[in-house]
Amino acid sequence: MRNDRHRIASAQLGFTVLEAAIALVILMIIGLGMASLFTYALGANTRADDRELAMTIAQKRMESLRTIPFNTQTRMLDISMGGLKATLPEGVTETVESAGRSFIVNTQIQDMSVVPLNEPDEGSPTSKSIRIAVTPATATTGFETVILNTQRSTQVVGIN
Repeated sequence: MRNDRHRIASAQLGFTVLEAAIALVILMIIGLGMASLFTYALGANTRADDRELAMTIAQKRMESLRTIPFNTQTRMLDISMGGLKATLPEGVTETVESAGRSFIVNTQIQDMSVVPLNEPDEGSPTSKSIRIAVTPATATTGFETVILNTQRSTQVVGIN
């Protein structure tokens, strides 16, 4: 009987120091993997927040340009004066602050078609393409830029 008790007691001994050390190393490797995943997720959330704010800025800018009437008075006025005059090919760039973050806003307006020759106002624009690009100032890739495009047109008497 005493032999049976001795066998049971020796079978229930704890882990050795080596087994415990190996288990701790394995847990440390798993923990480091999870920590790097957490860091990556945190960065992805920040980029998503920046992209959401960039979209809001782009939508506000586009809506403000869409509220400008496209007529003979506004089609040749600069953006700064409340008009829709064509910009240089590189557009107009400015920095905007939103929620404590900086964004670079680029606005491009291009004339798409003009009044035909021998018509009143010949050569004046009848349709325009508007492009708004908003990029977070901290952006590291082009994927973080939000771009909105639209076209505007005005009524012009056609050719018979």
